[in-house]
Amino acid sequence: MDYQKLAASLLQAYEQQQPLSMLGYTESVRDINDAYQIQHMFTAGKTTPLGGYKISLTNKITQMLLRMEEPLYGQLEQRQILRAPATLSLTQMNAPLIEAELGFIAKTDLSYGISDADLLKRVWVTGCMEIPDSRFAHWFPALNKYLIVADGAVGGYIVYGDRIDGHDLQVDALSNIQVELTLDNQTVITAQASAVMDNPLYALQWLLKKLAEHGLSLHAGEVVSSGAFFLTHKLVAGEYSANFTGAINQSLTLHVLP
Repeated sequence: MDYQKLAASLLQAYEQQQPLSMLGYTESVRDINDAYQIQHMFTAGKTTPLGGYKISLTNKITQMLLRMEEPLYGQLEQRQILRAPATLSLTQMNAPLIEAELGFIAKTDLSYGISDADLLKRVWVTGCMEIPDSRFAHWFPALNKYLIVADGAVGGYIVYGDRIDGHDLQVDALSNIQVELTLDNQTVITAQASAVMDNPLYALQWLLKKLAEHGLSLHAGEVVSSGAFFLTHKLVAGEYSANFTGAINQSLTLHVLP
């Protein structure tokens, strides 16, 4: 398949909210680098500038499920990144999921090669809720890894909270951050940041390295959602709250309309 044609199909499905059938695309991409090339073309066609990145497959279980040896990244445009409290409607999406994550916002342009301690000083840290979604119908959990990457690592939305200066935090403390995700005041799950590559900052370091391999870097103001604390849950209508404790203490609210 012509990769420009696939990128155009993804963009049309994204803009018109008309999901594609996986049947016609399952064998269309068989190389991870080609998949990233398609993702970059898909992103370039969006109407607002690049706003940041999401990182997926940051634990061994999800990597094993997709037969991957490292995480994946996806690019999101600015209108896909929302400040909490936020409101979304299920009618805006295809088949969305929800995850709680740690977010990083670059203070300056960042590239690979600095220490963990220096990297933390150059970012703001925040709690996040990530809403994975795809341009393919019935995508979860059947979508293959190449189409996941081409589709922006199934990037839907990132909802982020108050910024905390990384200069005031310690690298090791990030691993111990806890989150409780609730729906309509009922606990859905509790989890810890150490599930993300032992420390979410290591996921950010991985992203910087991978971007460098692709001739890219992270720019000031861009937001990174660094990987889920727990296996994903289906998004439904209601009021979600992600309550973070530990090195950061904040609550994020997402209201999901039917």
